[in-house]
Amino acid sequence: MEFLTSLWLPILLSGVAVWFISMIFGMALPHHKQDWIGLPTPADEDRFMDYLRHSGIKPGNYLFPDFRTTAQLKSAKVERALADGPVGHLSVWKPPVTMGGKLLGLFIVYLVVSTLIAYLTRVALPGPAPFARVFQFAAVAGILAYSFSFIPNALWFGAYKRTIVASIFDGIVCGLATGAIFAWRWPHA
Repeated sequence: MEFLTSLWLPILLSGVAVWFISMIFGMALPHHKQDWIGLPTPADEDRFMDYLRHSGIKPGNYLFPDFRTTAQLKSAKVERALADGPVGHLSVWKPPVTMGGKLLGLFIVYLVVSTLIAYLTRVALPGPAPFARVFQFAAVAGILAYSFSFIPNALWFGAYKRTIVASIFDGIVCGLATGAIFAWRWPHA
């Protein structure tokens, strides 16, 4: 790990840059505004939330119908529900919902990813290297990390094609930013 200590600055800078880029993409730009949809009417939302409050459902990730076991999956009830619907999953968060912990956790993830990108790039390029070569390695690693890691869950849990495409675009931008920062701060030949 000693050879990574010389890369602490690009690790930190790329983690910060990706964190800011993800905040801008998530909050300020329009391409994620339709990632989530609301219930058809405010009255539907009120009834649904009242039901959840009074049903005793604890925070967690729920699957409906419940077909976690082979026996459940083969039951007539589940077969009928899977054919006719509704089918889905529900994530219930613990209130109060605060953003601080989530934003800190996201920043830590980006620092870990940047550290792994630094490791991979340093293994591939153990000494001084041209800007373009460092950019190539670090950017491709960043694009892989930021664009494709979420796709299996998105496919399983019903993300819309538009959401997947927008997230891949975000990942490409984050990967290119990471590659540029590493190439800028790398010792050049």
